[in-house]
Amino acid sequence: MSETEVLIVGGGVVGLSAAAFLAWHGVSCRVVERRADLSIHPRARGFNPRAVELLRQVGLEPAVLEASKGFAGHTMRARVESLTGKEMFRADLPTATDLDRLSPSPWALCSQDRLEPLLREHAVQLGARVDFGVELSAFEQDGDGVTATVRSRGDGSAERIRARYLIGADGVRSRVRQRLGIELKGTPALLRQLSIVFKADLREYLGERRFAICQVVNDTVEGLLVHDDTLTQGTLYIQYDPAKGQSSADYPWPRCVQLVRAAIGAPGLPVRILDTQSWELSALSATRYGEGRAFLAGDAVHVMPPVGGFGASTGIQDAHNLAWKLAHVLRGKAGPELLDTYEAERAPVAEFTVEQCLRRVTSGTGFGRPAADAGLLDDLTLTLGFRYGEGEYAEPAGEPGTRAPHVQLGDGRSTLDLFGREPCLLTGSAGERWRAAVPDLDVHVVRAPEWAARYGVERDGAVLVRPDGIVAWRGSSPEELPDALARVLCRATR
Repeated sequence: MSETEVLIVGGGVVGLSAAAFLAWHGVSCRVVERRADLSIHPRARGFNPRAVELLRQVGLEPAVLEASKGFAGHTMRARVESLTGKEMFRADLPTATDLDRLSPSPWALCSQDRLEPLLREHAVQLGARVDFGVELSAFEQDGDGVTATVRSRGDGSAERIRARYLIGADGVRSRVRQRLGIELKGTPALLRQLSIVFKADLREYLGERRFAICQVVNDTVEGLLVHDDTLTQGTLYIQYDPAKGQSSADYPWPRCVQLVRAAIGAPGLPVRILDTQSWELSALSATRYGEGRAFLAGDAVHVMPPVGGFGASTGIQDAHNLAWKLAHVLRGKAGPELLDTYEAERAPVAEFTVEQCLRRVTSGTGFGRPAADAGLLDDLTLTLGFRYGEGEYAEPAGEPGTRAPHVQLGDGRSTLDLFGREPCLLTGSAGERWRAAVPDLDVHVVRAPEWAARYGVERDGAVLVRPDGIVAWRGSSPEELPDALARVLCRATR
């Protein structure tokens, strides 16, 4: 029987993120993924600043931004008859004009099929083991851990794995969730879609246009067309309706070739289909985020309509929240009750995000366009303005439960770059007085003049920040700090 501290079921963006985060914390982990390799489907077309901040912490932001460079100008929305036909509507996506003040990290216009290889490589470099073509057959829990049986989809050989904890990041049809008896509730199957990934030279037909998304409507095909940064590969998304007797089987690859040609407006264009995949547009949330030593993350616990790039980004935040807590419990630095805060914190945020994405679809406000009369928050508030434990959304101002505000430091770094593997303290003065209160706590003296106002403290006050960049406590009395730190880590107070 092989052993690992954390077994991760699912090797998509969330499972691989969890592996990278855990390995960065020094936790041994293993990923098993039933697919033979990573998916070629682009799926998520962008990742929000909060997700990029978390990847920045573990050293992945430069690679992600490099992979995003080719998509920098892909900001156009349009409605056309075809790429060569009449253009009925054109507009640029709204931009986050205040982002530089709020975050050191940008929106990353990087498709999921580009991010996942980076995550896998980084996780392995940090020490994680990642096995594709291996599926979970069964698992059972006891008071000390989880025993799982996995099976190779190649030769059928079975292996038993002993882990302290298990993470199910295996998507909307999660086997881990099903075995735990946890349900998804909400609005299922609003639409059924078929994704057609194809190769074709689009350069002549795009001209100078670079689409984030393009709606195509003509007598042959209605759907959404996206293209990659090489302009030689794209994906056509079309709807089908089972109530009308339609199914994905109605779209063999020769028909898909004709649909792609009709969307482009080039009847004789050489087109090669790479893959097709059917899926449901749903808005769902899990009733629980795990049981015992088994936890769920990503699409296994929340499924949201693909508007605004929130789905995968929310899953990355799940993985990060859970990873630091598992690391601290495994190393004896925190009480096991800390793991109970994973669901308590992440479920309300994810449920609210699911609701917001659903409203964007049903209100007709579309891709990333807020509308106050539809009860929608703007993208940045929804991305950065959450507050754990309160259910409130606003610009972070240092309140406990909120993301610690970004303040530019004199050396060019951000305050967010000060947050590492352990809780830390920010103060503007009297650093020695705070260090004396908890000698083994990292204390950073911040000399940026605006930091105290941004964090809501006096200059001789202090702010305790968790490893995930969430404000845990703020105050002016060093005598209160030991108990505050103990509460953060669910340890007995004095």
